[in-house]
Amino acid sequence: MSSSSSSSISSSSRSHKSDVFLSYHDKDACISFASDLYSALTQAGFVVYINHNNLTSGDQTNFSAIEASRTSIIIFSSNFDASKWFLEELEQILECGRTIGQVILPVFYVVDPSDVRRQIGDFGKDFEDLIGQRILTNNESMRYKEALIEASSISGFLVMSSRDKSEVINDIVQHLTHLIEDKLFSVATHPVGIEPRMQDVIQLLSNEQPEKTIIIGIWGINGVGKTTIAKATYNQMGCSFEGKSFLLNVNEIWEQSNGQVSLQQQLLSDIYKTTNIQIDNIDTGKMVLRERLCRKKIFLVLDNVNKLEQLNVLCGSREWFGHGSRIIITTSDKHILCSFQVDHVYRMKCMDTTESLELFSWHTFKIPSPIESYADLCRDVVEYCGGLPQALEEIGSFLFGKSLAESKFLLEKLKTNPNDMIIRKLRTNFDDLHVYDKKIFLDLATLFIEMDKDDLIQTLNYFVRFPEDGITILEDKCLVTIDSNNRIGMHTLVRAMGKEIIRQQGMAETKMYDVFLSFKGEDSRTKFISHLYSSLQNAGIYVFKDDDGIQRGDRISVSLLQAINQSRISIVVLSRNFANSKWCMMELERIVEISRTKDMVVVPVFYEVDPSEVRHQTGEFGKAFECLISAISVDEYTKRNWKTALNEVGGRAGVVIINSRNESEDIKKIVKLVTHLLDKTELFVADHPVGVESRVQDVIQLLNRQKSKVPLMLGIWGMGGIGKTTIAKAVYNKIRHDFEAKSFLLNVREVWNLDNDKVSLQQRLLTDIYKTTKIKIDTVESGKVILQERLCEKRIFLVIDDVSNVDQLNALCGNRKWFAEGSRIIITTRDDDLLSRLEVDQIYRMKEMDDSESLELFNWHAFKQPISGEGFTNLSRDVVKYSRGLPLALQVIGSFLLTRRREAEWKSVLGKLKMIPNDEVSEKLRISFDGLSDDDVKDIFLDIAFFFIGMDREDVTEILKDCGHFPEIGISILVQQSLVTVDRKNKIGMHDLLRDMGREIVRKKSKERGKEPSRIWRFEDVHELSKDTCTLDVKGLTLTMSRMYSTTLETKAFEKMDKLRLLQLSGVQLDGDYKYLSRHLRWLSWHGFPFKFTPADFHQDSLVAIDLKYSNLERVWRKSQLLVKLKILNLSHSHNLRHTPDFSNLPNLEKLILRDCPSLSSVSSSIGHLKKILLINLKDCTGLCELPRSIYKLDSVKTLILSGCTNIVKLEEDIEQMKSLTTLVADNTAITRVPFAVVRLKSIAYISLCGYEGFTREVFPSIIQSWLSPTNSILSLVQTFAGTSCLDITDEQNNSFYCLSSIFEDLQNLQRLWLKCDSEAQLNQTVASILGSSNTRNCEGFSNIGTSASIHSRSQVSMSSSKNSLTSVLIQMGVSCNVANILRENILQKIPPIGSGLLPGNNYPDWLTFNSNGSSVTFEVPQVEGRSLKTIMCIAHSSSPDNTTTEGFKVVLVINCTKNTIQVYKIGALLASFGEDEWKRVISNIEPGNKIKVIVVFTNEFIVKKTTIYLVYDEPNEEKTNHCHEINENGIVSSGDENIFGRLFFAIPSLSRTVLTSRPFWFCLAGIMVWSSRRRSEKRRRDNPILREVASMSSQGLNIPESLEKNPLVDVK
Repeated sequence: MSSSSSSSISSSSRSHKSDVFLSYHDKDACISFASDLYSALTQAGFVVYINHNNLTSGDQTNFSAIEASRTSIIIFSSNFDASKWFLEELEQILECGRTIGQVILPVFYVVDPSDVRRQIGDFGKDFEDLIGQRILTNNESMRYKEALIEASSISGFLVMSSRDKSEVINDIVQHLTHLIEDKLFSVATHPVGIEPRMQDVIQLLSNEQPEKTIIIGIWGINGVGKTTIAKATYNQMGCSFEGKSFLLNVNEIWEQSNGQVSLQQQLLSDIYKTTNIQIDNIDTGKMVLRERLCRKKIFLVLDNVNKLEQLNVLCGSREWFGHGSRIIITTSDKHILCSFQVDHVYRMKCMDTTESLELFSWHTFKIPSPIESYADLCRDVVEYCGGLPQALEEIGSFLFGKSLAESKFLLEKLKTNPNDMIIRKLRTNFDDLHVYDKKIFLDLATLFIEMDKDDLIQTLNYFVRFPEDGITILEDKCLVTIDSNNRIGMHTLVRAMGKEIIRQQGMAETKMYDVFLSFKGEDSRTKFISHLYSSLQNAGIYVFKDDDGIQRGDRISVSLLQAINQSRISIVVLSRNFANSKWCMMELERIVEISRTKDMVVVPVFYEVDPSEVRHQTGEFGKAFECLISAISVDEYTKRNWKTALNEVGGRAGVVIINSRNESEDIKKIVKLVTHLLDKTELFVADHPVGVESRVQDVIQLLNRQKSKVPLMLGIWGMGGIGKTTIAKAVYNKIRHDFEAKSFLLNVREVWNLDNDKVSLQQRLLTDIYKTTKIKIDTVESGKVILQERLCEKRIFLVIDDVSNVDQLNALCGNRKWFAEGSRIIITTRDDDLLSRLEVDQIYRMKEMDDSESLELFNWHAFKQPISGEGFTNLSRDVVKYSRGLPLALQVIGSFLLTRRREAEWKSVLGKLKMIPNDEVSEKLRISFDGLSDDDVKDIFLDIAFFFIGMDREDVTEILKDCGHFPEIGISILVQQSLVTVDRKNKIGMHDLLRDMGREIVRKKSKERGKEPSRIWRFEDVHELSKDTCTLDVKGLTLTMSRMYSTTLETKAFEKMDKLRLLQLSGVQLDGDYKYLSRHLRWLSWHGFPFKFTPADFHQDSLVAIDLKYSNLERVWRKSQLLVKLKILNLSHSHNLRHTPDFSNLPNLEKLILRDCPSLSSVSSSIGHLKKILLINLKDCTGLCELPRSIYKLDSVKTLILSGCTNIVKLEEDIEQMKSLTTLVADNTAITRVPFAVVRLKSIAYISLCGYEGFTREVFPSIIQSWLSPTNSILSLVQTFAGTSCLDITDEQNNSFYCLSSIFEDLQNLQRLWLKCDSEAQLNQTVASILGSSNTRNCEGFSNIGTSASIHSRSQVSMSSSKNSLTSVLIQMGVSCNVANILRENILQKIPPIGSGLLPGNNYPDWLTFNSNGSSVTFEVPQVEGRSLKTIMCIAHSSSPDNTTTEGFKVVLVINCTKNTIQVYKIGALLASFGEDEWKRVISNIEPGNKIKVIVVFTNEFIVKKTTIYLVYDEPNEEKTNHCHEINENGIVSSGDENIFGRLFFAIPSLSRTVLTSRPFWFCLAGIMVWSSRRRSEKRRRDNPILREVASMSSQGLNIPESLEKNPLVDVK
């Protein structure tokens, strides 16, 4: 028996939606003929599809219609080949003729067939024109020529004049009627074994009363030929019925978009030969079918049904059909047939050996019997295929033309790596199973074949729930069999499928044992086995022996088989009578199977037996094997497996022990070999490790970042399926040898949930580290104690994979104190919060694969090569785009498409995936969703998946909060669980596959409950619900249509949706009364809103957010509405908007976004009523000329965006009233000058205005400099910035000199001044000016900032009779460090009255000392290797009144005579602590070799006698990393750590320090420019200006030494 030939296979897998596809050039003379032909065919009951020339070349609409038609009629006219489109269509039609057996009928309308064949005459001219115009490439022209030749050679109809038209049309209709009515299915090229099975089915259909409607089921394993027998029966019996229909592949079509309705429509069209009866939805279809089918005696075949719902929709019950009707249902699920109560179930029998040999020979040799030399090979194949026709055909075709040796090699390869096509066909039923039933099946496939069913159920009760029900389900789905002796059986290929699934899934299976020891106890000496076992244990190798390790109560057979599965190495001790034990042979069979499919190593030990005797089953060993075979009942398959296993293990390199005199040495040899093999055993990473290496290196770099010996914990975090485990395994393989012990705990989440496996994880960890089972763990708590005591004894490398809750971490790795120095622990998880709780040192966030990596990985799985197959590049990129860099999706979808080589199939798969995600991918992704314990968080996830992707987090929070959710914590949890992302711009994101998973969850839940979905996103669902009469539990609706294909809905469809909270529309219009819309809407997003005003009957009282982008609004509300809850109003891109609303009725509005509203000419003055507004965005409102004055009174506004408002010419000085404004974006406007008030704003942090863009501390200096011009009043400008505290002036451009005295006069609060001069002369003059200005004013402007003073003073009464006090003042500049603290305490203790007055001297390299009499010290900066300057201390000793201490201090100057720089500090700057960045800037001007002068200046009452300078050094600190900042659409400044600008900006290093050290940098620039302006305007005085300044200083009471009058850089006495 055969399922089909290659062509008929394709034919049998498709559903015909039309009888005829009509192809013609509708701009030719044949259009009248085509129209008449169409009418005649339609009247005759044919379903006809006409092509549409308005489709552009390459559109797939017509091509899909061609494939879905029974026949194609091609009308060749003179202009047919004038269009490339019709030539492409012709090519597709011919392809369908070749591949799916479609009938092609050419009609030559006023054109000779030979002209078409040779492309000559009028027909040929058009074709030549296409080539001449280079519309066709050389390759295309050759292809189309071949197509024209092929088509013109098919016999058809000739119409040479219009007089022949009617006659030819009648002939075509009659011919087509005969062709389609009498059309038989192509059953099989080699119909071996079909006839007897067909007769069995016919007999079942004919046994009952003729007038009775009979329903039978054909049931069997996939690939056994159910469809083939159904087709043969249909061909034999169908012609005797009034109507007939064969619905092929119901399960596939059912899952397609609108597939259910199309199946109903096809059934009706088949029976009544008309398309006039239209079916709109499933329920309508059921009614129509029930009314129509009962009128005729029908023969119906429903092929490949896999759901009971499909039968209910297509054939309801017997009452649907006329008397005498016959219905056949093919399925691989017996439960469906029993539930539908069919009359008979015909169980498909597999082919016997004779039939199998014949079918295989036809496909391999093209003859009915094997070639003699291939006889043994053919028997092996037949035995392997187990009578499954599809397998025989596939393997036979695969081996066709191969040599005998090559065929044998390929067959052996197939046994270990089964054919993908066969496995995929068989796997369909497995994929439909529940997770518990899947586990039972996989256990059966690997452990329990031939076991008694009752014993099996008793055994499985230990491991799974309801095993008896599971076995029944597997039997119904043809995955297992139960024979007459109640023994479990399984088809060999189904079993191979199970093993392949385990191989694919189980690469990461946990290995509990290092060695499994297999031996025949009474045969090999007890002493040898005992000695070997002990030696392995002593070597730290964890050994499973059948009398050690089996828990009491377990059945030994099950425990042994599981132990083999969980071992890295199997040692098989082959003794003389080993093969005489069924038990030993079963163990060996299992060991060899696992060694083929997994990474287990087999080490044979030939104990007193020659390896050749084992390999060939000869000698004493062979006799023992023959005794076993004769003593027990063993089927041929098992016997062959045992022989193969003995042959394989006998051929492996092992240890031979024959007549040994020193077994101890032999055992040492075995132990050494096993130890070596264990150390070389690596974890399987990936078949195609694309992109793995770079990520591995990133992780290793993080592991090595910590140089200290403290244990390091690293988390690998990411969404499901992104490759966390893969990277962890690769890292483990790479660095595991660097540690004393290692352990990799795989799939902790899954294992943890199994009974008693919490303890087993702890036991496994202990065993991996200490290689022993003698330390037993009884409970989780005792395990914690043992692990805490033991793990700290070794430097270990531990990987804990797939952690899902904190209890797992507490049980397995507690905290760092559990581990020894230098240990490394990796934890993979989807939950970021777990890593935070454990306080891991580093987190590696898994990156999705980029497009290049994604494409390569997909290609490996889809094409078995790194590049896409020819013609599939664009489709491959579509898959990559859909998968969004998720490795799991790329692998699963790639493997699924591996055997599919037609573009239409790929497109169908992609289309289906977008509607219904792949189960395997969704199941993996859903783990995180199912792990959410809070239903509120689950609802938030679903709302985001449907509505809020790409929206601002704050906006979403406001909307969801008003819906009764708790979004602040909910969104945080979703981010931690890798289900949602929040980017630097605060936008919520979600992977496309997670979004699709969320939609599928809602779809399935509604299906299970038989209710409408809680959230709707498909137009057909809206259409269906509009007919519902009861109240609908719909929470949200989103419907997005293309603007080109907009649609209209009736508002009445929303009447029953009174729970609707979230409504999102785009490209949709609503017709009717708006009163039907829910009164409880919280969010309305309607892009393309069609009206000039919002309808008056639309209730908007509950709205929190309104988003009407791209609307036609002229005014939002014709009559103002009070919307108390409204917080967000977005009318962007509303080009007709002329008026803003009355804002007084929107008291709680927080965001107003009116981007790109060019018709808006003014903003209502009522905007001043918005007391809670945070954001105003008027970007690109080109019609605005000014802002209302009331807008400047909004002291709550944080962000104001005016960019692109090209007619706004100025900002008012009133902007200073916007006290909360942090971000001002007004670029591309008509504003030409930055208002002074902007710079006065204390809150402003970011600005984009008049070509200046950036943080204010970076751009304010440039803004200030732009103001300075000869026409400006410099002094008034400077006085504007009297609140500043710091100024940095660099005069590198030889600007004219600045009048510093005016700076100090006008900037009383200036605390720091940094200057660079261009010459020594300028340096001298500047110092003189500073000294003069410092002593002409008192210290009223000083502000004491900070809490820790840097100036300390001590005074005492002199021992002499003098009545003056001796005062010492300590001045400290720099950053705190240990050395500085020690020195300062030392100095303070030495200063009188506590100390002797003798200060500490040099202490290289910690500090260096420089002394000088008077108020200044000059020194050269030394080079101190390996150290960095941290602090400068200055001690000034003075004789002054006892009430004059720090109050007399004025300034300290640090002058670099080498670089011509000056740093000036007042007391406020010294009292405030220096930040790292500030100090680095200070010492950048104090480099080794520079000549430095330090001057301290006091009031006249404080006379400096002596000055001491200390340079204090310490180890350099690491530099801090700068962060990049961006502005999002709402104008919020963001940084790399995803916080908003304000938090980041003011956190470095603190708010107070930022205010003191940043803004002065900008403001004081103005003061220096004042100095420059005055200097330019004055001529040099004839007398010496320095002496004039000194005279001025003296007149004001400052005691300036005589030496300074000559040169201000000499010592100040």
